Amino acid sequence: MIKTRKPILVTGSHRSGSTWAGKMLAASPHTAYIHEPFNINHRCKWTSSPFKNWFQYICEENSDHYEALLDRVVHYKYPLGDNLVKVRGARDVAKITRDQGMSLLHKINKDTPIVKDPIALFSADWLSRTFDMNVLVMIRHPAAFCSSLKLKDWKFDFNNFLDQPLLINRYLGKFEEEICECAQNEKDIIHQAILLWNCIHYTINIYRKNHPEWLFVRHEDLSLDPVTQFHLIYEKFGLEFTHQTKAIILESSDIHNPIEQNSANEFKRNSKENIYNWKNRLSQNEIVRIKEKTSEISNLFYAEHEW
Repeated sequence: MIKTRKPILVTGSHRSGSTWAGKMLAASPHTAYIHEPFNINHRCKWTSSPFKNWFQYICEENSDHYEALLDRVVHYKYPLGDNLVKVRGARDVAKITRDQGMSLLHKINKDTPIVKDPIALFSADWLSRTFDMNVLVMIRHPAAFCSSLKLKDWKFDFNNFLDQPLLINRYLGKFEEEICECAQNEKDIIHQAILLWNCIHYTINIYRKNHPEWLFVRHEDLSLDPVTQFHLIYEKFGLEFTHQTKAIILESSDIHNPIEQNSANEFKRNSKENIYNWKNRLSQNEIVRIKEKTSEISNLFYAEHEW
């Protein structure tokens, strides 16, 4: 009989290797990878109705709207009917058929759900308590984070924060004035990325103080020695680390993989060299600007020599 294990939440900063981490944890036998139930862009997904905001904050005051929805996620109750009405083509049908079949199989096998979702970061406390989850929080160097958003040109509407007064009151009050300014007047991508990094990692630091039982892992440390670091995470979460698991981790991070992400090998990269991509993507002025504007928080995670 398979030993029942706690569900696992892989969250933290987006662009921090959370997908890589989630997929590598799912390389353990008797696990199931669940991709971003909080993502409001996905049409056919694991949640039956979309959240209204990016980075939805769930707490005791508003949990009545979400608890049953997320209970279905961690117990493999795939929302087949809700997804069928969203079908736009053969690709959607194939995805729904695959996900429905896999959810039934995972439920029968009592596999451990691995919910990968950086967008769920601000709800991590509630999720861990409500569903008794183990939590892995990913951290990323501010320059690397900013360079990744610059490369993707991923702009952010800060009204997603302002529309959640509970979130502002609980975690982001320190940044409310700047959030308002960014919501009213669009800033350049580096400015937006700096504010996002500060909001996210300020909250992560609160979690570090309040949740010593959680795992907090820097993307850089995981990238330098993936096999050793993932083995430690496996042990913490009671996951089985097999020879095949090790091979999958090595394949994903091999020195012969590309340094930069590409569509053909999105999650197979030279993990060691990938750490310092930001030095080539950012100008010196941008690096100085990021360092100055994040230093109050980044100094809690990164030393001077890591710039």
